[in-house]
Amino acid sequence: MIYRQTADFLEDLLAVTGVREVWVACSGGLDSMVLLELVRAFGQRRGVPVGVLHFNHGLRSAARADEFLVLTQGVRNYGLPLVLGQAHDLRERARSRRLSLETAARQARYAFFGRFLRRRTAVIVTAHHATDQVETMLFNLMRGTGLRGLKGIPRRRGRIGRPLLTLTRACLEAFAAEHGLAFNQDESNFSPLFTRNRIRQELLPLVRKLGGPGVEERMAATGLRLAADLEIVDDRLGELEALVEKCDHGGLRIERARLQACSEALKPHFLGRMLRYVGAVKQVPARVLTELSALVGRPGERREGHYHLGRGLVFGVSPEWVRLFFSASSPTEKTAVDLDFVIAGPGIYQLPGRLGRFSLNYPLPLRSVGGGLSATNPAAFSEQVDGDSLKFPLRLRYRQPGDRFQPLGLQGQSRKLKKFLIDLKLDRAARARLPLLVDRDEQILWVLGLRLDHRCRLRPESRQVVKLEFFPWQQDFDQWERK
Repeated sequence: MIYRQTADFLEDLLAVTGVREVWVACSGGLDSMVLLELVRAFGQRRGVPVGVLHFNHGLRSAARADEFLVLTQGVRNYGLPLVLGQAHDLRERARSRRLSLETAARQARYAFFGRFLRRRTAVIVTAHHATDQVETMLFNLMRGTGLRGLKGIPRRRGRIGRPLLTLTRACLEAFAAEHGLAFNQDESNFSPLFTRNRIRQELLPLVRKLGGPGVEERMAATGLRLAADLEIVDDRLGELEALVEKCDHGGLRIERARLQACSEALKPHFLGRMLRYVGAVKQVPARVLTELSALVGRPGERREGHYHLGRGLVFGVSPEWVRLFFSASSPTEKTAVDLDFVIAGPGIYQLPGRLGRFSLNYPLPLRSVGGGLSATNPAAFSEQVDGDSLKFPLRLRYRQPGDRFQPLGLQGQSRKLKKFLIDLKLDRAARARLPLLVDRDEQILWVLGLRLDHRCRLRPESRQVVKLEFFPWQQDFDQWERK
């Protein structure tokens, strides 16, 4: 039955994405080793190419043993191709970006997946299962989540799928025992320092006892039904989103009467989306969204008001408009919110905060250096750089104190970024909200729309040309995408 369920999911995933190649994200743990066996069998029966991906986070002493197990089973025993990835200084990255180690590890892992998918026409499957789903739902529920958190882990996102979401950990353990599958145990899964582990060890046994047989499968199925319901909400939000206008310095606004006319149940969803677009924290408490909805009011209400969301971000309501903007009284030498967006490899990226879209494409045939406004789209900024000078992953971020770079045209002379921008007569707010493209060593490559760094310029000896384009949000992106 497990083989059949996995095969049905994979057939649907391949049909939806239009590709015919499956790669298994395999950590060496029980769940992923079971998935590897299931996908290998599927590929063998259906004639579908299968490969293995393994990412070493560099956090555990047993990481090399995991890598060796995946190599042994995937390559030597199954004869599958293997692609390895590795994180560097993950603990330092988590500390510098004020992230939990788990979040930093997940970001690094999915950046690796993203780089792979941009180079290969394939799908990736991960080993998240029904017990993981229940843990996620309980974790989010305790934090006071809405539909987005309560639905748990999505079954599919783009070309990444999760075939095991309807199967419990106990079911996978039984399968591994029956087929004699080897796997490694991650000792961090037992640490009481992580809330998710305590849910697994203390809360889940109680849920199983009170809910009876099949409770995990029922709860996981609820998450999938909620995800389907959320698609209806997102379709309606897309209609409202078309009415949003961009204001100066990254702010947004929408006509108050339009927002008042939508249902009370929809307002918090839409306001949460506005906050994410403008660059606010990833999750806003439901209580705050309820208070913002009340400030918008019902049709005909004209009461004005402001809600300070922190870090200079203000939600303001006037008789005509609902606005999100950055207060001029907030510290000007720091950005009001953080931008930390990973450019893992070639592709088109929609940026947060309604900044616009960014694209990176290569290899291109060598030609003379081009830059400034795009020749094909006058509303976009385009540059060509030396592909060999790029150290991935790249990131988009805002200016930080002490930033320096070598502006193209100054023959490699280094300048403080702050002084460079002041000389261009940019005001403080504009300087704080200007996106920068940096490499993994934090070297500035491009002050978007203004100047490249001397070190990534095209040279006579350049072997590979990479095209960078920045499409500001004001464009009609739907028209651009159809080109």
